[in-house]
Order: sequence, then C-alpha cells, then structure tokens
Amino acid sequence: MSSRRSALALFALFPLALSGCGWRPLYADPEIGPAAAELRAIHVEPIAERLGQHLEWKLRQALNPDGIPTSERFSLRTVLAVTRASLGIQSQGLATRGTLDVRARIMLLDLKTGKKLLTNTIHTENAFDVLANGYATEVAEEDADRRTAAELSRQIVTRLALFMERRKRAAAKSGG
Repeated sequence: MSSRRSALALFALFPLALSGCGWRPLYADPEIGPAAAELRAIHVEPIAERLGQHLEWKLRQALNPDGIPTSERFSLRTVLAVTRASLGIQSQGLATRGTLDVRARIMLLDLKTGKKLLTNTIHTENAFDVLANGYATEVAEEDADRRTAAELSRQIVTRLALFMERRKRAAAKSGG
C-alpha cells in the first residue's frame, strides 16, 4: 500500500516538475495562454462564401470562447481560394470521390496604425464521397466544408497565438 501512495504522489508531482523546467504543451488552448487578451482583441472580418462563414464563426468562437467584451485592437482579414475536384472517375465518367482543397491567406492588421503585423497562407485538404443520391453527396460535401473550416481555424489560431506570444516577449525584452 505504501508503494501505491508513493506512486500516486509521484504522479501528482509530475506536472509540477514539468512546469519547473519551462515545459509548455504545444497544443494547449490559446485562451489560457499569455496571449489570451491579445487574441480576444482581434476582430474577425466577414469571409465570403458558405465555407468562409463556417470559418468566420469558428475563428470568433476560438479567439474569444467566453465572449468577454474586449476593445478591438487588431483586425483579421481572411481570403479563401477553394478548389473542388472529382477523383475516382468510373468508366461511365462519374466521380466517386471529391476533394476540397483550400488555401487561406490571412492578414493581421493593427487597427490604430493600419500596419500589417502578420501575413500567412494556410493550406488544408479534405475529401468526401460522391454518391448516387444527390442529397447524400450535398451532405457529405457540407461535412467536408465544416471539417475544413475547423482545421483552418485551429491552424490560424495557433499561428496567431504564437505570433502574439513572440510579440509580447519582444516587447517585454525591449522594456515596452
């Protein structure tokens, strides 16, 4: 029984030991990181098309998940380049698989100065089944849109969080 207690004590102290060495989880939620206030201050501009609406909603939710009112200091512009293609062509010329290839070009602007702070391009690809039933194909394509928006949102928020953390560190080092 004593060895079990010592094992539990070691397990309980393990996170403390990791935090002491400067270890931080790479994919932690950005809202609990040091850049959380900066991320909440980002205004997400409207994004065209249905996929863009999904992405816009995901970004707003990820950047300020608690809905804390924050004065906007930054603006995020996103332009999507979407390519849909048919794969797996049957001998009759009908597709059995479709792909959704999306490139998102993001630009983070400082609202006070209008200066570009960050530009980046993010790419993701998803696939869906093309079925004989047209409605089922529409549902599968809509699901691919939602998965693509979720993946793009994760990548964009991660890049924004890293940028904000580096910016805060640089400002702290320079004394401003």
